[in-house]
Amino acid sequence: MADRVTFTKAAAERIAQTVRIVEAGNRDTGGLPTAPRFGGGVAGAPVKFCSWTASWAHDTTTTISLYPSGTATARNLYFGVVPGDGLVAKKGTSGWQLISCDLTLQAGYGVTGIQLLGHDENEFAHWYHITTCSTATASP
Repeated sequence: MADRVTFTKAAAERIAQTVRIVEAGNRDTGGLPTAPRFGGGVAGAPVKFCSWTASWAHDTTTTISLYPSGTATARNLYFGVVPGDGLVAKKGTSGWQLISCDLTLQAGYGVTGIQLLGHDENEFAHWYHITTCSTATASP
């Protein structure tokens, strides 16, 4: 089922004015120029900001809230993330997929000090402060 599209009155009037201009114009000329769409490059593949309310493990599905409105079921192909905003999903041939996120919204992020981004034993993104890291040693 297609996502529902809504327009403000001002947007509807702008669209109607454009249609009237095209209908009144010379039909032998080319079409109106268009600007590239956000996330363009793949026709029919919308990219939207999204959020969710529970931790979302890698390679699992959950219901996401799409901005400005709507919901969808999406698969996380990125890595485990905690609930948050500032994330981006793309609709592909196999459905919605998480493709990016604002890592500063992940648990443990701090604006001071130096941190490393890694993952915990459950494959969830995790910030590590370098003052609490220990050096790893390789086994012979």
